Amino acid sequence: MENLFKKIQELQDEACRLKEEEKERQKGYSASSPQPSSTWNFTTDRQQHSSRTLPPWDGEWLRAFRKDAGPWNGEKLVVLSLFDGIGGIWAALTRLGIPFTGYSSEVSIPALEVLKAKYPEVHHVGDVRKVERMTVTEKVDLVVGGFPCQDLSCMGKREGLHGQRSKLFFDLLHVLKIFNPSWFLVENVASMTWMDRDEISKYLKLQPIELDSIELAPSKRRRLYWTNIPHPARLPRVKNHPSTFVQSCLLDGIALEEKTGIILSNNSYKSNSCQMELVLENGTSELRYLSHVELERIMGYPSNHTSLCIDEAENNSNPMISNVSRYVQTSNTYHKKRGKICGVGGPTRFCTPPASTLGEPLKDSVRWALLGNTFTVPVIAYLVSPLLKSSVRVLAQPVTISDPVKESECSVMDPDDVWALYNEHERPNWYALILRRSGDRFSRCGRADKKNPLRIEMQYLEITQPYLEGEEDSWNMLRGTGLFELRQQIDCQISWVTFSHRVTSVVKVQDKFFIYPGQDEVWAVCSRKAWSNFFVYVVESSIDISRLQSGRPGNEGFTACCHLLIKTTEHETYRKTNTTLEFTDISLFCFRAPYVFKQQANMLRLEVGAKGRKVRNIESGIRRSKRKRKDTPEALRDDVNEEGEGYIANVFQGTDRVEQKGRAATTDIYDVGYGPQINASIDEESTQQHLADPETIIISDDDD
Repeated sequence: MENLFKKIQELQDEACRLKEEEKERQKGYSASSPQPSSTWNFTTDRQQHSSRTLPPWDGEWLRAFRKDAGPWNGEKLVVLSLFDGIGGIWAALTRLGIPFTGYSSEVSIPALEVLKAKYPEVHHVGDVRKVERMTVTEKVDLVVGGFPCQDLSCMGKREGLHGQRSKLFFDLLHVLKIFNPSWFLVENVASMTWMDRDEISKYLKLQPIELDSIELAPSKRRRLYWTNIPHPARLPRVKNHPSTFVQSCLLDGIALEEKTGIILSNNSYKSNSCQMELVLENGTSELRYLSHVELERIMGYPSNHTSLCIDEAENNSNPMISNVSRYVQTSNTYHKKRGKICGVGGPTRFCTPPASTLGEPLKDSVRWALLGNTFTVPVIAYLVSPLLKSSVRVLAQPVTISDPVKESECSVMDPDDVWALYNEHERPNWYALILRRSGDRFSRCGRADKKNPLRIEMQYLEITQPYLEGEEDSWNMLRGTGLFELRQQIDCQISWVTFSHRVTSVVKVQDKFFIYPGQDEVWAVCSRKAWSNFFVYVVESSIDISRLQSGRPGNEGFTACCHLLIKTTEHETYRKTNTTLEFTDISLFCFRAPYVFKQQANMLRLEVGAKGRKVRNIESGIRRSKRKRKDTPEALRDDVNEEGEGYIANVFQGTDRVEQKGRAATTDIYDVGYGPQINASIDEESTQQHLADPETIIISDDDD
């Protein structure tokens, strides 16, 4: 016990030391902040918010970014923030010292009250579904939006991007299409399925950057950000700096952990999951929960950002606003019932608004929800910081959205798309032309668990004979580029697991398809001598379309300039180097690897292989690998035994006839355990032979 009290005293001394260091940093910031241009009266704007207490990490890295960019010398940015919440983008721009004219789209009553109180200069445009071109008469420079995540998060029902709430993404697309801003920043959870992520990337035409706020702030919050603002060249190395610890954000008390968990719209106090870390009260041995003010500081907002009172009588007189009483509490003490649910156990003084305010304060649960649904301010400041440089702003080009943006007309997979599938060695260089798709995310019924099973009808692409030269296995080739032709049979897939990505670098040559490495793609390059491969990032590539009709390898006029990728110590994370490689031989390119940027411009996380592609509610079915050799019972058993035992049972559950151009083609569905889920077509005679031999039955015992 004596050692415990000694440890507590040491922690208290450390807390006092950190507070003193923070005071010194705040003084240093005030003295060394760069003076903005006379085109914007920054001093006046700071005076409007002089009552705000800045959180601690306005510190070294942000100051260094501003110093590197120099003083602001341009016009104000016109910014339109969709799903604005409590104004994360305005807090980030203010911290960066970027002048702005703000327009906000938000419908939540408590969030609107916070915005009006803290950022009175921002204009309000209402519901995002009603925003039209004349809603904002100025030329919009930047559109920001963190659209609802409830249908995408792993904590939700996973109804997907077309779910009831997350489909507001398509209204965001509509705004981008009608305003053609110079830049955009779109945010959502990193736990979404790869299909939803790829569909978002399909319409925004770029790959997201993945960033956990724990790198820049005291809380965990892993998110994906789609933005055409150039990614910062380096991530500030402040993850283990005391200024990004929970302790630096406490008003009093001692943090028992350096970082805290994910702040949700409600974190259960007694739950086994998503519980926030506790704090030791100063001078006592009692533990308490984080307070609202401390949460505000953790998320990067000034103290008491969500502490305000709503005049219930005034708001209820507005026909557009009703039932305000559900957002406010009738006394200055926190609601005990909600305190148990939301974990609000801090001292009462933390959630009591100033005595001079009129009306009733926001409920603690409402304040918590506002903070759980907002941005982490330092992360947004980091991603927007390149706009500090005039050299970046002068290169701005209007964003063009040419695809349909109506939700009912949008889909991750469309007929006539070419998709890559994993082969038997989990290399995504099998290709197929999509004919029809139904069920699963293509169903228009409401609940995800009531949707019809997935069914995708397609035709495989087979590489033409001249491009097969040098390949030892014609069905599991090393190369993933060249001229391909359609198979005659129609095949069927009933699961997403085997699909890798939509092929974008493809040229149709009469009735054939030429696939090649495209710009901003990551490809594996094969070294046949070493029987291995390495990865490159394609900076630019070109082919001569007029020479493709000859069908001769080496006559494509192909050139590619690439940067070499080297693997880091982090799992599946690669660093883009300055080593430049020039290619003219397209046969060296093995397969394309889907990726997301990781934290900064030169770091990428690759998705190599089908691992992690399984998602909930996938219908496990009977399927078989595509192969040309004879499927003997012994061969099929060998395939199964490679993945584990217990898969052998019956061969066919029946056949499914698909009409193709007036004649019937028989398709069957097999399974080879964990391997690729590819279905092959066979003739009637072969079907009868397999049906007569019950020893060759193969079924799936997946628990997807």
